[in-house]
Amino acid sequence: MRQTFAWIGAVLFAAACGGGADGGATAWSGTVEDSAGVQIVRNSLEPIWGEGEAWGFEDVLTIGEAAGDPDYQFGQIAGLDVTSGGRILVLDNLAQHIKVYSPEGTFEQTIGQAGSGPGEFGPGAAMLMVGTADTVIVPDAGNQRVNIILLDEGEHTSFPLRFEEGIPMRWQVSNTGVLATQRRALNLPNQEEVNVDLIARQAYDGTITDTLATPPRGETFSFGGGLPEFHFFSPEPTWTLLNDGTFVHAMNNEYRITVAGPDGAAARIITMPSEPVPVAQEDKDIITDLIMRLMGEQGVPPQAMDAIEQGISYEDFFPAFTQMRNGPEQSLWVQRIGIPSDMTPDEQENWNPMLDQGSDDWDVFDAEGRYLGFVTMPDRFSPFSLKGDLLYGVWRDEVEVQYV
Repeated sequence: MRQTFAWIGAVLFAAACGGGADGGATAWSGTVEDSAGVQIVRNSLEPIWGEGEAWGFEDVLTIGEAAGDPDYQFGQIAGLDVTSGGRILVLDNLAQHIKVYSPEGTFEQTIGQAGSGPGEFGPGAAMLMVGTADTVIVPDAGNQRVNIILLDEGEHTSFPLRFEEGIPMRWQVSNTGVLATQRRALNLPNQEEVNVDLIARQAYDGTITDTLATPPRGETFSFGGGLPEFHFFSPEPTWTLLNDGTFVHAMNNEYRITVAGPDGAAARIITMPSEPVPVAQEDKDIITDLIMRLMGEQGVPPQAMDAIEQGISYEDFFPAFTQMRNGPEQSLWVQRIGIPSDMTPDEQENWNPMLDQGSDDWDVFDAEGRYLGFVTMPDRFSPFSLKGDLLYGVWRDEVEVQYV
């Protein structure tokens, strides 16, 4: 039976996604072995899904206008999540406020404004999550705090965001309300070097309650003293919380994914064959040119642009995958890499490094770690939040207007 998941986009879209073999479902061709109490699930590239069985998508709701009512226009959507009752919250980084919509997409209210006072957001507010009891969590790097909003009560509190404890690289709240964060030490010249990242559970008052993992430090960017330096496609810690709060993590240069139990210990390791893909000079040129173009559009002076370009380098090979996210039915979705030189000229022109981090294709593993096949996200659609069979995200049209 083909299952369909709804997505929030801008145009009516329904498609069967690839990844199946001809005919019906096939028997799983992988193997499972036990190693010191850890289940090793070795997948082949042969999917379980047969033709027409892969999950697909159809548009059920669109919020947004290219022109007209400002309540339905967005500048730069940085965060998007949904309350237990289905209300849709959208953090606009450009306007520095949150817009609230009914489950049917009707505008209800605006929360906050630009600034640094209570209930205000700085330009560093770049994430929105809804936790337990519809607690709204908005990290704000510019104001060095994490905003906590009780939506129905209208209460705003916060806790400090201390960069000396590490730069927050990623945040996530599971569907059960578990908040997790990844921190990376600055490693400034006058500091003791830290070679691992910290991934931990965190209370809504900022208290670290449990260390989930201390993987090798990612080296995509570093500070070395002056301007930041970028080493693209460097191995990075990659992780997600599944719908029940299960912690899944890996280094993205190898298709070897660890699923941890409630105590944080490895319970299952998922593997799949993966051939290294070299980073061609054309790929490097496309990315470097795009970064320089974006810097110029943002008014960066020429001398600083030269220094930034000198600080860009590349790994020899692409990572095995880009990122992971929770899927329906306790499934795990793993995003395939996106190769710039494989894009059409139009795709390269409209490529957004903030939203287009990988391919539209995502490998899907079931709750036992078996490879089901892959789904293909709608073009120019970036997923943010999955609730049941509703996938909420941002779609961009050909002139980069954003819709929820």
